[in-house]
Amino acid sequence: MNQSRSRRYPAMGLAALLIAAAAQPGRAQGWIEPDTHRWLPNFGVERLRSDVAITVDGERRIASIDVEEVFRNGSQVMLEGDYLYPIPSQAVFTNFSLFMGEQELRGEMLPAEKARRIYEEIVRRKKDPALIELVGHGILRARVFPVDPGDTRRVILRYTQMLGKDGSLLRLRYPRIVGTPPGSEASEVSGVDPRRRSQHPFTLRIRVRNAELFAKPYSPTHSIEVRERDGQLEITHSGNGAARDFELFLPLRESLVGASLVAHAPGGEPGYFMLLIAPPAVPEETRIPRDVTLVLDVSGSMSGLKMEQARDALDQILAGLRPQDRFRFITFSSYVRSFREEWAPADQRTVREVRDYLAGVVAEGSTNVMDALQTALAPEPARGRLPLVIFITDGKPTVGETDPERIADAVDRLRDDERIFAFGVGYDVNTYLLDRMAEGGRGTVSYVRPEDNVEEAVASLTRKIGFPALADLRIVRAPASLEDHYPSPLPDLFFGEELILFGRYRGEGSGELILEGSRAGTIQRFTYRVDLPRREQGNAFIPRLWAARKAGALTAHVRLYGPDPEVIEEIRQLGLRYGILTEYTSYLVEEPTLTLRNEDAFMDRALSMAAAPAEQAGAEAFQRAEASSRLQEADRVEEAEKLVVGAVLAGEGHAAPPMRHVGRRLFVLRDGTWTDVGHDTSLKVVRVVPFSEAYFELVRNLPALAQYFALGDRVVVAGEHMAIELTPDGRTSIGPKELKDLLRGLEGSL
Repeated sequence: MNQSRSRRYPAMGLAALLIAAAAQPGRAQGWIEPDTHRWLPNFGVERLRSDVAITVDGERRIASIDVEEVFRNGSQVMLEGDYLYPIPSQAVFTNFSLFMGEQELRGEMLPAEKARRIYEEIVRRKKDPALIELVGHGILRARVFPVDPGDTRRVILRYTQMLGKDGSLLRLRYPRIVGTPPGSEASEVSGVDPRRRSQHPFTLRIRVRNAELFAKPYSPTHSIEVRERDGQLEITHSGNGAARDFELFLPLRESLVGASLVAHAPGGEPGYFMLLIAPPAVPEETRIPRDVTLVLDVSGSMSGLKMEQARDALDQILAGLRPQDRFRFITFSSYVRSFREEWAPADQRTVREVRDYLAGVVAEGSTNVMDALQTALAPEPARGRLPLVIFITDGKPTVGETDPERIADAVDRLRDDERIFAFGVGYDVNTYLLDRMAEGGRGTVSYVRPEDNVEEAVASLTRKIGFPALADLRIVRAPASLEDHYPSPLPDLFFGEELILFGRYRGEGSGELILEGSRAGTIQRFTYRVDLPRREQGNAFIPRLWAARKAGALTAHVRLYGPDPEVIEEIRQLGLRYGILTEYTSYLVEEPTLTLRNEDAFMDRALSMAAAPAEQAGAEAFQRAEASSRLQEADRVEEAEKLVVGAVLAGEGHAAPPMRHVGRRLFVLRDGTWTDVGHDTSLKVVRVVPFSEAYFELVRNLPALAQYFALGDRVVVAGEHMAIELTPDGRTSIGPKELKDLLRGLEGSL
C-alpha cells in the first residue's frame, strides 16, 4: 500500500477484528469482522454486544472513549483468540484489556509497518476486501488461549482523541466500519439474508461537560436523544441494525446567530455543502411577537379519539403562547365559527376562556375548507409580528367550494405574509391541497396516519415554532456560488432549533458568508468565515441527504404542477445515482431494464402515476405525499434510507429484491451478482477476477472501489462511461494503457 493512500485515509475503522485460530493443528479456522456485514463460513466467535461511553471536555475539545465488547466462542472446538483493534491516527491509546474470566490481559501496540504486514497477509489468505483500507495506523493486539466452546470474552479499550473543529462546530466521529473511506456508509435496505446483517446490540452514550457552551447537538448519520442535566449534555443512541460510522456535531453557542459550513467535493463536478445555522439561547428582548391562527376541522369524521387528541394538541399550543403573542381560534365543519372575531391577547384569563370554548366543541357536519381558509387569511399581517396559521383537517372538502385547485388558487390570492403549517390526519385528506398551502405559505405539511397520535405531531411543531429568531432568512454572499439548496426558500429561524441546509456549490474559495434576516421589522446581518474546497473526500453523507431532499421536493412539484417529463427524468437520475428510492423509481428496482432499455415504457408508467388534484386522496396518495414531505426534511442518513416509498411495489404485489446501500449507490442482488442500479447495459464492461493482480491495482488507484467490492465476489459497479464487473470469469491483469482508460471512465463518478 502506498504512502499517499495512507495519508488520504488516516483513520480507518474502529471496528474490532477478532481472529480465532483452532487450538490444534489441522482444525478448521474461522474469523469475523462484524461491522462490515460479511458472513464468512467456519467462524466460531461472534460479538454479543458493543457498549461505547464517551466523555467530552468542551473547553479542551478532548473526548475520552471507553469501548466494551463481549464475544463468544460459538464453535464446538477450543480456540485461541487473537484480538486486533485498529486505532485512528489522531487517537492517544490509554488502556486496553482482554478479560479471561476475572483475569485481565493487557494488549500491546503494534507499529504501523508490522500492522500493515499482518493485514495484507489476512487479505491474501482470507480474501476479504473489507481489510484493504487498513493501512497507515497502529493496531492493538491481545492473544488469549484457550477459549473453550461456549465461553465469552470481554474486551475493554480506552483512548482519548481531540475533536475536530469546522467553523463554530466541534466534531466527533466514532468509526464503526472497516474498509471504507471516512464518512462513507454501508447499510442494507431489505431482502438481505439475515445472516449477513450486523444485529448485535450497539449502544453509544456521550456525556458533554460545559453544556452552556453548545447549542443543540446534531448527528447526520444516526438518530440520537439529547437531554441536559446538571450542566451536562447527555446524548444516547442505541440499535442493532446495520453499522455505519457515527458522526456528531456540537455547535458552539454564540451570543449572535452562529453558522458553520462543511463540504464534500469529489472533484469533476460541483461540490456539496451542509450549512448548519444555530441561534443563541433565547433572550427575552429579541423574541419576535407572534400572531397565531388555529384552524380546526370539527366535522363528523373528527369525532371520538381524533377530537380528543386535537384538543390536547391545541391545549399545548395555547400553553406555549407568551404575553406578547396574539391568537385567533377558528373551527369549521359545514359552517365556520370563531372564538372571537378580533385578535385575542394571550393572557391567562383569555387562554382559560378559549380552553372552555374548545371543551364544548362538538364534532359534527361536513367539511367547508374554503370558508375556513378565507376566514383565517382575512386579517392583514401586522408589521413586526410573525403571522402563523396552523390548519388541522382529516378530510377533503365536501361543502361549498370542493375543487382543490380553485381552493388552492384562492389561498394564493388571500395569503400575504402568513406562514401556513398544515396537518393531514388520515387517508381521506386531499394531499394536493395541503401541499399547495404549505408550499406557498413557507411552512410545512405533516401527514398523520390513522393509527398515529395527532397530539404528538402537533406538539413537535409547537416546540419548533415556539421562539422566532429571524424571519425572511436569505444568504447574501458566499465565497463560491451556492445553488440548488434545500429547503428553498430558506424557512424562518427559531430559537432552540438549528436550521440545516443541504446544497451544491460551484467554484472554490475561503471567505465570508453573509446571512441576512429580519427581527421584529428590523433587518439584521451576520458574517461568518467558511471554506468551500476544490476537493474534499470526507463528509460523504452530504450528497445522499442533499439528493433525498431534492427528490422529495421534485416529487412534490410533480404532484402540484403535473407530470413534467423533464422533472420525472431528473427524479429517476437522482434515484439511480444516489440510491434514493422514490415513487418514480422504486418499481424500477424490480424491473431495471425498463429504465435503461425502454424509455417510452418508463415515461408512460411515470406519467400515469400523477393523479389530478381532486383525485389525490386515499391511502396511496397519502403514502406518497408523506414520503416526499419527510424526504424534504431528512437530516440523517438512516432516516433517508427508511423513506422508501413502498406503495408502488406493494400495490403491484411485488416483493422487494435484496438491496444494499453502499456509499451513495444502491445495489440489487440479481442472479447472484450485486448490480449497481445505475448500470446501463450499453456501457463497456471490464471484467476482473476478485483478489487478482488487476483487482488490487484498481483498488490502489481508485480506493473508493473497495467499499463496493466488499459486497462480494460478484459485483457490477457503473461509471459514467464504462462499468467494472467482479467475476471469476474475468481477467487477472490489466496493461498500463487500459488501466489509464478504465480509471478515466470510472473516476469522478464514484
